[in-house]
Amino acid sequence: MAAALPCLIFAASLMLASIKSSTASRMAKPGCQETCGNLTIPYPFGIGEGCFREGFDVSCENNSVYRHNSSSRIKIYNISLLGGQARVTTLIASKCFNETGGWAWLNTGKFFTISTKANKLTAVGCNTLAFLGGFNEHRVGAGCFSMCADRRSVDESGQCSGMGCCQTSIAPNLNFSNVTFDDRFDNSEVSGFNPCSYAFVAEQDWFRFEASYLEDNKLKEKFKDGVPTLLDWVAGNEYCNEAVKNMSTYAWKKDAKVGNSLPSFGFTSSYLCIHLKLFLCS
Repeated sequence: MAAALPCLIFAASLMLASIKSSTASRMAKPGCQETCGNLTIPYPFGIGEGCFREGFDVSCENNSVYRHNSSSRIKIYNISLLGGQARVTTLIASKCFNETGGWAWLNTGKFFTISTKANKLTAVGCNTLAFLGGFNEHRVGAGCFSMCADRRSVDESGQCSGMGCCQTSIAPNLNFSNVTFDDRFDNSEVSGFNPCSYAFVAEQDWFRFEASYLEDNKLKEKFKDGVPTLLDWVAGNEYCNEAVKNMSTYAWKKDAKVGNSLPSFGFTSSYLCIHLKLFLCS
C-alpha cells in the first residue's frame, strides 16, 4: 500500500491537470448553450431541455444565470467543477426597532447544500440575537449574539468580535435554512445610532465589519443585491464502474476504461471516470 501512494498522488495530480485542460474546451453538452453573460455553464448544469442533469437546470436572463426550484430563484455567479461548488447570491434578513420578525430563507434543492466550511452566519447590530435554523437529516440551528450598549462600545477593528457584529459556524449539509431574530432583543435602546439589525449567511472571508453599517440602512443599501454564499453540489455518488453503466448520464462515451477507486464527490461521474483510464497504476 505504501509503495502505491506515490503513484496515486502522481495520478491524482495528472488527473486534475487534465481536467483543468479539458475545462478550457467545450463544457456544455453538444448542441446546448454554453455561456450566459461572462459565465460558462458546464454539464451537469444546462439551459433547455436535454441539456442538464436532473436538478441542474438553469436559465439565462439578461446575461445572468438563475437556478429555479419549486420555491426559490437563486442567482449564480460562478460554477466550479473541480470544487463541486456554486457561488450564489442570498438575501439579508433585517429587523428594525419598531418592527417584529424579519427573516431570509433559502431552499437549495435536492442536490445542493450550504457549504459549512466556506460560510458563516453573520449578524450585524447591537442587542442582536440572530439564528440560522434549517434541515439536513435533522432539524438543526446555530446563533450568535452581538452586544453594544452605546456607540463607543462598538468594535471598530473590522472584526466580528461580538460588539456590533458576530459570526458563528453553521451545521453541515443544510438544504433548507431560515435566518431569523429573537424578538426579546431589540434596538430600542440604541436606535439613535443603530435602528436596525441584520443577519445573513455568506462566505466567511468575504465580510469585513464597518461601524457605519450600524447607521440607518447602510448595510442593505451597499449589498442591495444580496451577499455571496457558496453551495456544495453533488451530481451523483456512484463509483466510476457503476456510473459508466448508466449511459444516459455518461457524457464522454468513447473508449471508457475505469477503475473502482473514486466516487464522484461534487463532480459528474463521467467527468472523473473518463480521465481515470489515463492514470491507472500497474
